[in-house]
Amino acid sequence: MGILRLGLAFLLGFGWALAQPIATRQLLLDLGSGAAFLNGAPLVLLPPPRVVGGRALLPLRETARALGVELESLQNGAAGVRLGRLELYPGSNTARLEGRELALGEVGQVIEGVFFITARGLEAALGATLVYDPAQRALLLSYTPPASFREPNRPVARFLTDKTVYRIGEPVRVVNYSYDPDGQPLAFNFTGLEEAYFTPGERVITLVATNRAGLSSEPFTRRIQVVPEVLYTPLAYALRFYAPGRTFPDPGVLAYPLLEAVRQDEPLTLLLSNSPEQVPTSGLLYADTVSGPIRLLAHHVNATGRLARLVVLASNAGAAPLGLGVERLGETAATRVVAVLGQGSLLDFWQAQPGEEMRLMPGQTLVLYRSAPLAPGQGVHLLADLRVTGPATLSVLMLEEGLWDQAMEVLPLLPSLEPDGTHVRGTFPSALRHLQVDLGTTPSRLVLGDGVQDPPLSGTDALTGQTVRLRGNYGATYRIEVQNARGSVVAFSPRGGPYAGAIRINGLLWPLPANGVLLQPDQPLLLHRETQDRLSLEFIPAPGSFLPVSLLFYRLEGG
Repeated sequence: MGILRLGLAFLLGFGWALAQPIATRQLLLDLGSGAAFLNGAPLVLLPPPRVVGGRALLPLRETARALGVELESLQNGAAGVRLGRLELYPGSNTARLEGRELALGEVGQVIEGVFFITARGLEAALGATLVYDPAQRALLLSYTPPASFREPNRPVARFLTDKTVYRIGEPVRVVNYSYDPDGQPLAFNFTGLEEAYFTPGERVITLVATNRAGLSSEPFTRRIQVVPEVLYTPLAYALRFYAPGRTFPDPGVLAYPLLEAVRQDEPLTLLLSNSPEQVPTSGLLYADTVSGPIRLLAHHVNATGRLARLVVLASNAGAAPLGLGVERLGETAATRVVAVLGQGSLLDFWQAQPGEEMRLMPGQTLVLYRSAPLAPGQGVHLLADLRVTGPATLSVLMLEEGLWDQAMEVLPLLPSLEPDGTHVRGTFPSALRHLQVDLGTTPSRLVLGDGVQDPPLSGTDALTGQTVRLRGNYGATYRIEVQNARGSVVAFSPRGGPYAGAIRINGLLWPLPANGVLLQPDQPLLLHRETQDRLSLEFIPAPGSFLPVSLLFYRLEGG
């Protein structure tokens, strides 16, 4: 009984009108059981179809008989048979498709004395339509014999809604039972259909179905009524039904009360090289001597007018050997799209596997990183977590073509490039920020990177000795623990300008956003619905994007 349901559902899913006599012959194969159906009726193929090496194989003669296709014997020097456009010569292990010679194995194989043809070979031989449903492991082959061909049939559009009267904000569910008389796959175009309506009145919904041949159905229309009673507001609907990764309108974002966070900064040395951002010539961008767990962030654009590379060197500044390990590294290089630089390297960074441990002898220097060649105007973004067992000097260089293979030799000769006065470079010793917040019963927000509610990191420019403050805290890690989170909805809102980055929620990585950039503060991105009392977030502000940003916390109506 189960396979009969599969056959009916699959045929209806591809638009076969069971009530109408049609010339098209449809062969349905269940690759899991080997069962077959012809125009909805069970069909016995002996030997049964099978899957070999990932290909669906059907017995040639039995399948041709079932489809009403003649197998023509050939005697062109070698015995063979013709099936439509395909000639098969098992004796010479060859085949011909419309005159083009193929290896026989491309379209089938002999198993226990029986020739089996591949489903794709059958499709090509007959000019049929083949559709595969991976969820059900089912193949549907639709074949129209030439003798019965007249005019191609137009699809038929049909649908129904689960109700005829809806409240404001009530989800509209549609059952689409359109079909194509010849069994071709269909594309659908609805007009007037929305997932929910937020103003009362009559709504007209129209569907046009188009098949693969480009033929469209007559428009099919239904009318529904939206009454003034409110089930969900637009915001309540979005919070309850929108999928994570989708933006929604909320004009009240900036009016929500600020969450009071318990803050604790912990040691994580951040080496930041971002000034000058536009690098005019080969030179030393930043360097410092550090040890322990280190985060290195470099963000620069090649403004030399020539091909150049960003190079990072590690030198043993002590009297004893030391170990240097790359725990994870993410990079994006050779692009002019600034937002792409930060987001791409963040996603790489969070997914990266630990690299090998290197041993650095006293006085030894090695190349830790070298970017792809950067054309003028192209940028590079590097984010890496390192672990160094002793004092090591990390040097970030921009080297024009002709110098990048001599980085260690030219390092003592390079000028130290002046910062640009806008961007920041420096060493920041406490770049791991823990925040703990407790949610209430109303919408609230946690602002990150504004320099007021979220203070900037303080550090030192090792090349000048000046104290520097990192507004936006780019490259720092925020670990945010949210208490009383059950029944909350988390969203992300840009505030300072375009933003493209990433965030971890309960250990799962989410892009911010999946495509493009976030721009409008009143169009937050829905991230997560929490079902437990505690929620864990991890966030690194993405260079190339604008801070501040807000994490928004809503409560679902009804829990």
